[in-house]
Amino acid sequence: MNWRKSVPLGFGVASLAIVWLLATSGNISITWDEPVYAEVAERAAHWFALILHGRFTEAFAPTTFGYSWGLVNEHPPLTRIISGLGWSMTRGFLSPPLVHRIGSMMFAALGLGVIAVLIARERGLRVALFTVAAILTMPRAFFHAHLATLDFSVAIVWLGTSLAFFHTIKKTPPKYTPGSVFIRALTLGGLWGIALLTKINASLLAPFWVLWILWRRRSWTNLLIWLLSLPIALLTLILGWPWMWRHPIEGMINWLSFFHTHYPIPQWFGGRMYLDNLPWWLPFAIMLVVTPGVLLALAGIGAMHRRHASSSLRDWLDLHLLGMIVVLAWFALPHSNLHDADRMLLPATFHLAVLSGEGFDALWRWLRERWHGMKTDIRNLIAQILLASALLSPGLIGIIRLHPFELAYYNELVGGVRGGEKIGLTTIYFASTYGAFLPQLNELPPGSKIWAMPNSFDVLYYYQLNGLLRPDLIMLRPPGWGSFYDNKGVKWAEGWIDEADYALIERRQTDFNEQLPNHNRILDWAYTHPELARVERCGVTLAALYSR
Repeated sequence: MNWRKSVPLGFGVASLAIVWLLATSGNISITWDEPVYAEVAERAAHWFALILHGRFTEAFAPTTFGYSWGLVNEHPPLTRIISGLGWSMTRGFLSPPLVHRIGSMMFAALGLGVIAVLIARERGLRVALFTVAAILTMPRAFFHAHLATLDFSVAIVWLGTSLAFFHTIKKTPPKYTPGSVFIRALTLGGLWGIALLTKINASLLAPFWVLWILWRRRSWTNLLIWLLSLPIALLTLILGWPWMWRHPIEGMINWLSFFHTHYPIPQWFGGRMYLDNLPWWLPFAIMLVVTPGVLLALAGIGAMHRRHASSSLRDWLDLHLLGMIVVLAWFALPHSNLHDADRMLLPATFHLAVLSGEGFDALWRWLRERWHGMKTDIRNLIAQILLASALLSPGLIGIIRLHPFELAYYNELVGGVRGGEKIGLTTIYFASTYGAFLPQLNELPPGSKIWAMPNSFDVLYYYQLNGLLRPDLIMLRPPGWGSFYDNKGVKWAEGWIDEADYALIERRQTDFNEQLPNHNRILDWAYTHPELARVERCGVTLAALYSR
């Protein structure tokens, strides 16, 4: 596919994707990472407004600069800048939370359009469209695509830059010159630098790419291109990250050390709690249970197709096999921080989607050779659409049944949501149910004290400050806990669940299970106090509101 045809394809895919996301965004709750990301997006937007108005002295004054970039300075700024741009352009007519999400949603849609173009140029329209459709019908990936968080963005950039890397290295000139080597290194370094500006997880692109070069395109020139791209990537990261400008070396050290000493986040899997002793097989098991079974099978077909493929096709298939393995293997290492089940594995999920597209293509070609009724182009097209729809329907049905709680999704291999609960898988996470309780919370008596699950009271502050939750309601939080919202007049008091008038309990097992003695009081509330409202799917309770 040439570039002339690629532009309409990319625009069409991006347009359909943003329509699909906007149409389903209305009742998706704010998740626990989003309040702080919304805040830093607004601060970044205000800082760039100072720059655009020529107020450089004010913008770089220590107080203003620190306020604008100091909060959540452990994460690079690309997503906050994009979200801030979306907020600044739409705050006059969009309401929260969409106004804080529109930038990242547009980035997700545009990224999918670019990915479709890059895949179509390598493997054709059929593989490209099925890959994008697979991503948007994986229930958990679909949920993450709506959020103003880092995970879907880094997966988009991870796959997009890897496709561009493949195209760059694959196009080997008849004879390398110093100029061509530098141009390729500059291209790869710039791409990797942009990825690093999304999240530190993108640092895994460096071993991923060099391993592929050593496996499929081994040459001293390609290794030199990769090596030269590393300082270019780091320079791109520093230039694109205002927080690094004043003290780049110190800032880089602090950035890396934060993730080296990141506090452990518990994982619940198979009825057992893991903290810093995650089993090596856990990321592989999570991928197996949160991905629609049909897509797993298609990805297996796509991967096995490499045995009879041409050398160039094996290069392509091995890129996605290796990319998936690198991500999963990293989180299989001892003391890795695999946060919240699936969300850190989205880059691997995207590679799996490409392999499922290859599996669909192989299946279609096999069927076409044996189905003699497809003699015309129109019959051929209709048959492809029907086949793709049937293969994508399990994920789409999962979205329809669970929306807006797709983080409860488990596939057919474990019996869905109910089967996942029976074998001890995490029921829900991310405070992704709180928005469903706003009508009940707004009917509570004036001055009621509300207890919410740890780490998630910022979600209720967000709703309160944006006019979606009554301002007189008081949020309880454990002694010693603070919030970046404290200087904005939110209602709060110190206290544990025993002092609450009402408790909002989400069934996230890392906080809600009998293996944690400190959380027995949460279990007691859930089992002994009156229930005012609940959210459930497929007969499984995801969250409930309880009264004293």
